[in-house]
Amino acid sequence: MTTVEDKIDPYEKIIQTMKKEYVHSIPLVDGKVSESFREFIKMLFTPEEAEVAQYLTTRPQSAGKIAKKIGKSRAETKKILDEMTYNGLLHDLGNGYSHFIVIAHLFNMGWKYKKTAERVGGIKAAQLWEEFFVDEKFYKRYTASKKGNATNRIVPVNSAIHYESKVSTAEEIHGIIDECSEPIVVTDCPCRSRQDTLGNERECKDKFPIEETCFQVGAFGGYFARRNEGRVLTREEAHEVIDKIAKMGLVFNTGNIMNPMFHQVICSCCACCCSILKPITRYEDRFEHSISKANYISKVDQELCKGCGLCVKRCPFEAITIEDDKASVDAEKCYGCGVCAVTCPTEAIRLHRFERSHIYESGMELMAQMTKDNQEG
Repeated sequence: MTTVEDKIDPYEKIIQTMKKEYVHSIPLVDGKVSESFREFIKMLFTPEEAEVAQYLTTRPQSAGKIAKKIGKSRAETKKILDEMTYNGLLHDLGNGYSHFIVIAHLFNMGWKYKKTAERVGGIKAAQLWEEFFVDEKFYKRYTASKKGNATNRIVPVNSAIHYESKVSTAEEIHGIIDECSEPIVVTDCPCRSRQDTLGNERECKDKFPIEETCFQVGAFGGYFARRNEGRVLTREEAHEVIDKIAKMGLVFNTGNIMNPMFHQVICSCCACCCSILKPITRYEDRFEHSISKANYISKVDQELCKGCGLCVKRCPFEAITIEDDKASVDAEKCYGCGVCAVTCPTEAIRLHRFERSHIYESGMELMAQMTKDNQEG
């Protein structure tokens, strides 16, 4: 017998599930689902795939359980789910299949995973993304709760930190690389790739590459490795790539959780393309809560500083100026990334410990706080 549930448009069921389960919801306009986002989802799933995907949630379900819902055999259902996962549409983490756990994966797979790029890696999908993310200002919910708590945080590199400062392995990029779960897979940057797709002249085109600057680690790294996407790195190789990227001037960020074992993605971001940094640095309607500041702040040793201005050029947040031939840091603007210190020729500018941001112990604690914020906000 046909039920009311069966008559609901499969795409609508997918969208409503995402609206309910994603901690930051989905792109909305005046409380209604963004038409640009709706069209993006229709580009992502074929009608046949949507018939199956409508029964998925962000919590893994076995192929057998899904088979009962769609009226097919387990073997036939598993084949469909495996094909969708191969195309970068679903997670296959744990013992089942699910929609991507966080909405960032949904948006970015098309620009760092070749199979998904065949669906949404083109200019039409990029234009839809720009409509709901930029024009409709979903960037204000992408990584932040209604109260301004961020799901991601800036992570400095050890060489930028003053030797007398307290250094936690969970708050420094090399420490995270040492302790995160393997595999460590380096892929292309989806944000810079998307800007190229849109035909925008990247400010960083001659400075920062797209290739091999985004890290997928642990279970999500395994997702890529099993499909021969990206390049699997040893920890030693990952440290070498990190040092190379740091000298370029890219900013590291990852999930705002203390335990490196639970990290999925480590980004290397620029201020002109990054979906998380750009709201702080480029959009007319700036959103400073897009990412949590590191618990460090740049300070200048006036005796060592020669006023060369290199730190001014490298700072992505425009927090440094030259005054009386010496560098000066605006503490309010400094996010503690350490980009200024990595290449300082006299080591005059260094990061010093400055407690200002809470780091959650686990992803569950972080998501619980985000949910609470959004319910109360």
